[in-house]
Amino acid sequence: MTELLKKTAISNGLVIAAITIAIQLITYYAAPQLLGATWYGILITFISLIIYVVFTFDMRKKIGGYWTFKEALSGIFIMSVIANLSSSVFNFVFYRFIEPGAYDKVKTYVEDGITSTFEKMGMSGDQLDEAIEKSLESLKAQYLPTFGDFFKNLVIAILVGFVFSLIFAAIFKKNPPMFAPVEGEE
Repeated sequence: MTELLKKTAISNGLVIAAITIAIQLITYYAAPQLLGATWYGILITFISLIIYVVFTFDMRKKIGGYWTFKEALSGIFIMSVIANLSSSVFNFVFYRFIEPGAYDKVKTYVEDGITSTFEKMGMSGDQLDEAIEKSLESLKAQYLPTFGDFFKNLVIAILVGFVFSLIFAAIFKKNPPMFAPVEGEE
């Protein structure tokens, strides 16, 4: 893997992390009720995919416009790991030390959103209570993380990032032409 690809992957990963953190902070402080909306979670996932696609194209362009599957996988995966590691460290520090009451703040919004979504799906009673309890456990790992939660979330993020890196590398690889075009021939 070239040094330029590695440097570009690292810098793009840091920019992705900064964008992700900015969106997260704006949402948390300006409109925390969105954190409980299912549609908002889907929208953020879609926006994240678009951001990764844009930065994947940017990376390929910066290294000359061509890369093999292996180079694409390496670059995209490094970019993903840097973005996930940076975001995870920020989240841990932010929710553990800067905003330790975040779980209580977000819990009500998420609980209301989950209840509304599952009721629309026809779920009620014990099933609904169990689904809410599982969701709140997951939420606690995100907004009130222990060191174990931090490492577990990081490992999951890296594994998901690797799977998406494989998919993106297969889609966005672009091998150089087999034969260079001959000047003046048309």
